[in-house]
Amino acid sequence: MSASVEPRLVVFERTGSIARITLDRPDKLNAINHELGVQLWDAFARCQEDTSIRAIVLAGTGRAFCAGDELGRERTPDEEDSLRRRGKIKHYVSGPGRWTSTVRLMRSLSQPVVARIQGYAYGAGFNLALAADFRVMARDARLATPFIKRGLATGTNLLQQYVGVGKAIEMTLLGEPIEAEEALRLGLVNEVVEPLDLDEAAERWARRLADGPTAAMGLTKHAVYTGWSLDPDAAYWYQGSAVAEARDLEDLAEGLAAFKARRAPRFTGR
Repeated sequence: MSASVEPRLVVFERTGSIARITLDRPDKLNAINHELGVQLWDAFARCQEDTSIRAIVLAGTGRAFCAGDELGRERTPDEEDSLRRRGKIKHYVSGPGRWTSTVRLMRSLSQPVVARIQGYAYGAGFNLALAADFRVMARDARLATPFIKRGLATGTNLLQQYVGVGKAIEMTLLGEPIEAEEALRLGLVNEVVEPLDLDEAAERWARRLADGPTAAMGLTKHAVYTGWSLDPDAAYWYQGSAVAEARDLEDLAEGLAAFKARRAPRFTGR
């Protein structure tokens, strides 16, 4: 009897230096179950190990980017084992297939990540979008933390870093969706485009980033995200470490040479 094969719920594609990670469960609005969560983490881990990948696009097929955690489903044996060993809270934060682990991984990657948002980015899907470094949103799409409407408690995760605690309380305690133009005004997304222009816009952001000094971007990401919640002296330490490490990069020499020659730089990501 042959072993069962898990369905492919996350598609990994590569074009040159750009990787595309696509949630592929459109019949469930790309809601996250255990199998999708594991495959999503694996896809980002694959990028972590491949320095020739210089930018990543995260997307979803069908009508939604990601509708969040799938509610009401049965736990898999792996999840039950994780619950027994870790307990409820630790399983939620770091259990196998948990989107929380993927959020931490995305933020730690050296490559910039662009989220392509259509339809709905709700709950855990909203958190995946916020974990990206850039977000491009269709004009008719919506963002929400709708947990309270189902009687579920939640926290803010990354939300308060973008909108402040007051707006984060409003969004989490009321659960009302945010439309695209409001999301842009609040700084939750970087660009709003017509739905038919979404692919082109995500590609444009990814290409611009992939053509840049991505090693220096990685150092900068680490310094910004790590230093965000620290006091100024500690944050300056991370900024100083990024600057010091970048002095040995080939791209710095190329950037200076291009500046002196008054030409466009040709960065290699090294």
